[in-house]
Amino acid sequence: MGALLEVRDLTTRFRVGRRVFINAADHVGFTLDEGETLAIVGESGSGKSVTALSVMGLVPNPPGRIEHGEILFRGEDLLKLTPRRMRGVRGNKIGMIFQEPMSSLNPVFTIGSQIAEAILTHNDVSRAEARSRAIELLKQVEIPDPERRVKTYPHQMSGGMRQRVMICMALASSPDILIADEPTTALDVTIQAQILELIRSLARERNTAVLFITHDLGVVAGIARRAIVMYAGRIVEMGPVKELFAKPLHPYTRGLLRAIPKLATPRGQPLYTIPGIVPDLSRLPLGCAFVTRCPDREAICGKGKPPLRTLGDGRQCACFLAEGGV
Repeated sequence: MGALLEVRDLTTRFRVGRRVFINAADHVGFTLDEGETLAIVGESGSGKSVTALSVMGLVPNPPGRIEHGEILFRGEDLLKLTPRRMRGVRGNKIGMIFQEPMSSLNPVFTIGSQIAEAILTHNDVSRAEARSRAIELLKQVEIPDPERRVKTYPHQMSGGMRQRVMICMALASSPDILIADEPTTALDVTIQAQILELIRSLARERNTAVLFITHDLGVVAGIARRAIVMYAGRIVEMGPVKELFAKPLHPYTRGLLRAIPKLATPRGQPLYTIPGIVPDLSRLPLGCAFVTRCPDREAICGKGKPPLRTLGDGRQCACFLAEGGV
């Protein structure tokens, strides 16, 4: 049985000047199985969200375009679909929770009407049935008094409640895949935990596959079975979460893990940060993109891009210094 979603050699390019092009997603490839939760991790600018937007067919053109690759959903290449057929997949078979609900929800419509609209777009039901389903979805995401809440506007709800509404809209047509793009970024820690548990439980109940995008490896441990680490548009490490935490192979992954705040950190000791910043994609260093920030770099690291190799334990890593390559 094949993967539910298979991304092959995806390259998404943006024009940033008259003659300057950057690869925001550079030869990205991965699979997502039915019912699986796969995390994509990396700093801002690493290519996580561009990869998700490419899957959804939402890359703005211009200035962006998918240069080459395949995005297979149940064996069908989404990149070859007509715009009309892609609209039938987007929001119906593949749903997405966006990062900032206030910029995704329309401030002049009630949340009930917006959820109902998402239902009506992909289902042959009456407005009364759509409203009833909207109330039921609000119950499922644990919003109190849903019969009253369907009449409220986005600005009348807290950040956590607005994010729950976004989850309702993404799940309105019972999609096979849910893409969650940094769904907890703007929320406080307590609400973050509630939203993560909600996504986890709904995915389990519906057997929905989840592509979870985050910059926080600490979040990944509690929600995903496998993880992809991206840097400067490329995958640098991929494998099971338990093994990735126990023995990270790429220096960038090790840096992300060291940067997770720990309760045992002595008072007054500054938190660890990876030196430097993500490079400008239009001016990448020669060789490995991480070479200018890497504490383990050697001469070979500046001479060419390291390929994503499969190692002896089955994990994949794009580092010349990773041991056990095959």
